[in-house]
Amino acid sequence: MVDAERTAPLEIETDRLVLRTLHPGDEAALQEMFGRCADHFRILSGLPGPAPDAAAGEIAGCAATPGRDVALLTLAETGEAVGALGWWVGNPEADRALIGMIMIVPEHRRQGLAREALSGLEVWLAGQGIRGLRTAFQRRRLPVHPVVRGLGFREMSIREHTALGLGSAGISLWEKPLG
Repeated sequence: MVDAERTAPLEIETDRLVLRTLHPGDEAALQEMFGRCADHFRILSGLPGPAPDAAAGEIAGCAATPGRDVALLTLAETGEAVGALGWWVGNPEADRALIGMIMIVPEHRRQGLAREALSGLEVWLAGQGIRGLRTAFQRRRLPVHPVVRGLGFREMSIREHTALGLGSAGISLWEKPLG
C-alpha cells in the first residue's frame, strides 16, 4: 500500500505535465492557483472564490492525514503552473482513492491536461494497490457532471449510495475503476 510516511514530494511525470505534491511551505503557490481557478469555487460551492486561507487549510489537512495529498500541475516544457489535483488514498475504502479536487487554469482548459494529470496519478495509484477512484459533489452542480464523465467516471445509482450507507440523494457519487 501507499507509504503514509513519505515526506519528500512525490513527482509524477506525464507527456506534458509534472505533478508535484505540496507540503507546508508551499501554501503561496497553491493559493495563487486557487485564485487563478476562482470559477472552480463558484461552480462547486457557490462561493465567489477561494477563502484567503484555503491553501493553508488544504496543505495542513494533507500533512495531518495519512494518504491525503495535493499536487501542483506544471507544464514539463516551461514549468508554468497550470492546475492542481488533490486525492486521498484509502478513502472511502482501503483499495480506493477519493479525488477531492482537479482544476486547470482557464487558459489551459480543453487541452486534455486534466485527463492527462488524472491518468498519471492513476498509474501511480494502481502501482500502490488502488483499484478504483471515487469523487463526490452536490448533485445540483450540473456543470460538473459532464466534466467528471469526460474524465472516465460513472455516476453511481441511489441504490449504490444506500448500500454504502450514503442515503443522501443530494450528493452525486461517481466511481472509476483502475486497471
